Amino acid sequence: MTTAPLVRAQFANPAPQGNSTKPIPKVELDFQPLETALVAQRFDQANEITRRLLLAAANRSRQGWLTTDTIEQIPCDDLKKIDQLWLKNSNNRFGFTPQFEAFIATGNRPGRLMSPESYDQFGDRIGWRQDNQWVIFKKNLDFTINAPVGHLPSPRDEYQINGGRLEYTALMGRFQACQPGQVPTAPVKFTPFGS
Repeated sequence: MTTAPLVRAQFANPAPQGNSTKPIPKVELDFQPLETALVAQRFDQANEITRRLLLAAANRSRQGWLTTDTIEQIPCDDLKKIDQLWLKNSNNRFGFTPQFEAFIATGNRPGRLMSPESYDQFGDRIGWRQDNQWVIFKKNLDFTINAPVGHLPSPRDEYQINGGRLEYTALMGRFQACQPGQVPTAPVKFTPFGS
């Protein structure tokens, strides 16, 4: 696996975004390792690089995990670039776009928890669940081009109960907020089920 740094430089963002009271650091990411892995169809490496890019974009590399709040801070340009690279190098099979389509088609709502059954259907559709159980360890994912549409990337932690439902729902909320024509004036906030 490549050990090239994914962060090129860090700059101070002079103005806070949304309702935040503290400045959010802007990080310039290096997408070349991701593109190299995807071109070579090393989807296992590309998956891990994607996870590290998301952590770096959210300024969470040191912690090693994302929260619903930090997901909301991932710059749209970074999220879109990751998606575009996956789409381009998988003939539109992988990336956040096909995941988003499957997420909506199974009755889920970006940024809002719906029924566990809807999220389970999403997991079934993209292959993150097998035999009615969530695939817990990444090594058990299918890192081939023949994996179900939307199967990759899987930015979840190595071991996450219920497929990382809270964080993934927040990620789809952020992805939707980043789409052209849908520029929010403030970060999209995660809404728990029943709110």
